[in-house]
Amino acid sequence: MFNEHQPAIGAYAASSPDTCVRLLDFVHQTIRDWFGTTGIRMTDTGQKGLDSVYLNNRVKRTAYEFVRVNKDYLHETIFSDDISVEEKLLVLAGTPGLGLPKSGFVLQLCIGKVGCLDVHNLRRFNLSENAFRLNNKVKYDTALNKARMYTDLIDKLGGTEKLWNDWCKLIADKYPKHYDSASHVSRLHVDFILNT
Repeated sequence: MFNEHQPAIGAYAASSPDTCVRLLDFVHQTIRDWFGTTGIRMTDTGQKGLDSVYLNNRVKRTAYEFVRVNKDYLHETIFSDDISVEEKLLVLAGTPGLGLPKSGFVLQLCIGKVGCLDVHNLRRFNLSENAFRLNNKVKYDTALNKARMYTDLIDKLGGTEKLWNDWCKLIADKYPKHYDSASHVSRLHVDFILNT
């Protein structure tokens, strides 16, 4: 699943800062919302922008504006060969609404590295929701160390591909009335980003 769907998403996001913005919108729309309706939210925000009902809270509105103002820098950072994955995580974690887990999701989608320890995965691995929380008062070296701990944990859990495939299976098993299979869940990532 990961090997089939992530390359199409990564190529799309790499093609321009604007397509990368679309991917960042997708990641923001997956935060604390049901995955199955992400396509509806993506279509609405794509058509209505800041007038979308799905940008109805301060964090999502601020994030929407932030990624558009900073799209060139974010795109360059994500696809740069000159900085480490952990440094990329920290840059992305500076985006409103993204912490290390959702920044890891961005990198998983864009470059096929890291992954997302979302609420489902945190529960599955018995991890605290605060385990990888960063705040503005943390020194850079401390934050970088936390980012390294995050990427190390992803590796210990089986790596990016395994995390993706297992998450898709978890969601398909949890909501069998909505998804035919884990592959269906995986494919929806492509559909929601490229086709809504």
